[in-house]
Amino acid sequence: MTAAPASSVPRTPVHVRAVRFFEARPWLGSSFLALPLAVAAFSAWGLNRPSMGMLGGHVLWPLMLLLDLAAIVPVAISRIRPGWAVAVSGTACTLQILTLQGPGWSSLAVPLLVYAAAKYGSRRISLTALGWGLLGGLLAGGTILVGYLIRWYQHDPDETTLYGPDPLTELPILIVVMLLVAGFCAAVVVGAWTIGDLGGRRRREQAAVSEKNRLLEVERDQEARLAADAERMRIAREMHDVVSHSMSVMIAQSDGGRYVVHQNPHQAEEAFQAIGTTGRETLSELRRMLGVLREDSEELARRPAPNLDGLPQLLEDVRASGLDVCLEALPEDLPPLTEGAGLTVYRIIQEALTNTLKHGGERASATVGLSVAPGAESSAAQELRLEVRDTGQGAAALSDGAGSGIRGMTERARLYGGDVEARAHSDGFVLGARFPLHRVVSAEGTPR
Repeated sequence: MTAAPASSVPRTPVHVRAVRFFEARPWLGSSFLALPLAVAAFSAWGLNRPSMGMLGGHVLWPLMLLLDLAAIVPVAISRIRPGWAVAVSGTACTLQILTLQGPGWSSLAVPLLVYAAAKYGSRRISLTALGWGLLGGLLAGGTILVGYLIRWYQHDPDETTLYGPDPLTELPILIVVMLLVAGFCAAVVVGAWTIGDLGGRRRREQAAVSEKNRLLEVERDQEARLAADAERMRIAREMHDVVSHSMSVMIAQSDGGRYVVHQNPHQAEEAFQAIGTTGRETLSELRRMLGVLREDSEELARRPAPNLDGLPQLLEDVRASGLDVCLEALPEDLPPLTEGAGLTVYRIIQEALTNTLKHGGERASATVGLSVAPGAESSAAQELRLEVRDTGQGAAALSDGAGSGIRGMTERARLYGGDVEARAHSDGFVLGARFPLHRVVSAEGTPR
């Protein structure tokens, strides 16, 4: 039985593709609106060639056709250049009315342009189109009176027709008609502007939401990259601390075993056993840290990290490597440290003793001290102070201290508001670290 083929990605519906096609080419959809108006204007004025306009004035059909087309064609670019479209079309419509060459088919383009300006233009363009459209409606109503006066002038004053000797008799009716025409035009313009403005607001809101989502995605990607970089730096520091310390212990043990292999085979055997033990522990620790890259943060959080509880075993391992190291009595008022702060203090002590193993010489010794003291800036704010002092070759250690070891310790300390100072003195080398106590103490150990 053959497996069913994987389902292909479904095709986008036709109507969705059509919408996307026209959205990518906004001028094309607007052209479909402008084309029928242009054909109607050409048919009405270019073929019939009337000598009288709608209001009874004499017209020049080429000029009328030109103004109609000048008002209609900009509809095609009203979505991409609403400002230019309103300027050209508004000027053409205004000239038609003022020169009594209209209104013509161009009047139908006005609501389309007002709608496009309100939806796709800026606020200034939108209000300009609205004001120009209302002014055009008022002028269109006013031409009713002008047309009546023209027709009255062209007829015989003795005739008792609508255009009789006294035009004032029809003036009230003309005013009512003028107001109706102006009101109708204004209502059409305001309606088109309102619909366009609502569409423009929705369009701007959608654009704002899309931009916000884009920025959130960028921020999320940046946070993910920063988190990945921080995790890589943390793993690099851990690997440096573990490998550097373990390799220093193994080198010291191998050198000691080589020197005593003939004089004291039993001691040499112990040294080689220590090398094997240290190597296995280091390999196990490296495997644990490299496993972090394949495990999630929840599994990693359940694993215990080294802290001050492991300090006696660390000192015992260092002593087994041949370095005489002692731990001053821990202060009784030392509160419990957070897991991260305990790991930081542990790693700083480990790195300092590793430097002593590498550079201190055969007769070097070291002392580790922890204390709680008033802060340097304010006596009210207490500090946790760490000091590792050795009697080795301080100058050599200081020259190496500019490497990744001291930098790693400094980076660890800064995470908790502390700093690290490494300096040589007459008898050897001193590494000190200070932490604000409130930054490293756990919640249950916070002083009250």
